[in-house]
Amino acid sequence: MFSKHRLVALALAGALIITSCGGSDKSDSKKPDGTKGDDDTSQVSGVGPEGTGPAPESVTVAVRIDVDSFDPERSLGDSAAGQSFLFLYDTMVRRSPDGTILPGIATKWEMPTPSKGVFTIRDGMTCSSGTPLDATAVAASIKALGENPSSLGKSKVFGPDGLAAVTADPAAKTVTIETKSPNNDMLVGLATAAFIVCPEGLADPEALRETPQGSGPYELVDSKRGDQYTLKLREDYNAWPEGTTAADMPKTVILKVITNDATAADLVETGKIQIAGILSTDAKRLLEDKALVSVPADGFNTNAVLFMQKPANATSDVKLRQGMAMLLDSVQGGAAETQGLGTPRRTLYTPNIDCFNPDAAAYAPKYDPAAAAKFLDEAGYTKGADGKRTKPDGSKLTIRVVGNTNQGQIPQFIADSLEKGDFDVDLFVGTYNESIAKLLTDEFDAGSYPFTDSSPLPSAWQSQIGSNASANFGQVNNAEFDRLAQEALAVDTAKDPKGRCEKWQEAEKVVLEAANVVPMDQPRNHWFGNGVTFNSQYFRIDPFSIRSH
Repeated sequence: MFSKHRLVALALAGALIITSCGGSDKSDSKKPDGTKGDDDTSQVSGVGPEGTGPAPESVTVAVRIDVDSFDPERSLGDSAAGQSFLFLYDTMVRRSPDGTILPGIATKWEMPTPSKGVFTIRDGMTCSSGTPLDATAVAASIKALGENPSSLGKSKVFGPDGLAAVTADPAAKTVTIETKSPNNDMLVGLATAAFIVCPEGLADPEALRETPQGSGPYELVDSKRGDQYTLKLREDYNAWPEGTTAADMPKTVILKVITNDATAADLVETGKIQIAGILSTDAKRLLEDKALVSVPADGFNTNAVLFMQKPANATSDVKLRQGMAMLLDSVQGGAAETQGLGTPRRTLYTPNIDCFNPDAAAYAPKYDPAAAAKFLDEAGYTKGADGKRTKPDGSKLTIRVVGNTNQGQIPQFIADSLEKGDFDVDLFVGTYNESIAKLLTDEFDAGSYPFTDSSPLPSAWQSQIGSNASANFGQVNNAEFDRLAQEALAVDTAKDPKGRCEKWQEAEKVVLEAANVVPMDQPRNHWFGNGVTFNSQYFRIDPFSIRSH
């Protein structure tokens, strides 16, 4: 339904293949980009080809949606904002394309328990303002994230119960983070959801919306709202990844707001911009242009149909959700959303994250319109005199489907599928901002929601459908899922390497059976470079990886 409140979290390296607890390669069919077909578990890597030398002096990157705020804790994090955070802000640790946790602001760390991490802060760092970035400043940023009630990604760092304490030891140059409940994904959360904001930004959050106060390799030097943002490489930055220096990087990066894929495709093909991610069928044309670098990246986790589940809504009834789910075909829905460029999925997890199990699709309600009609009748949602299904008490039932113009044809697909199942449907397709307004004011019953995340972990679902999660916009309340998620996060993986995935797979089962969400597809973003190579994730490119090609 929405190109949603994107969690302000992005791994700095490309999409990766992670060993899962289940799954196998089952198909030899090929997609237009040479990768395998819909029913397999293969994934593109998001790693670009080897560069020929340092990046060009200036690189322009296309972004779809304008910056809403330069405050990572309060931004929706979509497109321009989320990409800018990778250039402007640093993270405590980073994540490599093969899943290895690497130094960032911290040079080393230890996790004595799943509830505690101790990080040694790098010497000599400064903010873009020149303010020293020491252990005290880093701890202050982590504390602000933990205490911010509106931050959408903080549960990835601190777990479902939040931050217990963060302390700095200036003499030892360490920051200690303790969580209220175990979170064995803390390191990945720090790499993807905890951008370090400098003291000036923490002191004036309102000013931070327009003026970033960053710890990263670039600073904002010019801002034209709705048009473009010019970033300049900092001369005093020193937290380089191993093997990278300032000499490898573009001196100037321009984030250019281009809302239309066809326009972005034309501009990257002609060299007027250097990097663009294409989600439409324009990607097929560019894949034929051998002068361009292609770096496709699959999303982590699936896009899915979300139902509003607050008690006052009809869709709070599990029987109604299950019946509606049986009317929604993931093959057709996935094609409608991704223009055939993604992979249909009926699972929460995807092959490129931990704990994927293709057999979990059997737990979701199976697409079967005839069975759905019988099921809904038996649940009391029978047809009235006008041929439309009513509530069990005989009163009128209207399903409000909401979507936006960035979502392809899936809003219409959902509406059509429900209408074929004899529901009265009110379809709203508006702009991105209009759909966000519907989301935040609970003015919907169903729509396609991009649960595809920037964190390659099953725990990303906890931060989006957990009962206490800030991003639980459908007001999902599945106590069994909450319990299993907490148990999964508490597993000591050193002692019980299989236990974590076993719990996450149990959690997936209860969500699919309750039709809290109905998975539709795993999208793919086809990134293209003209004269440059880079690593990508579905949402963003890695600034440190840009090189000439």
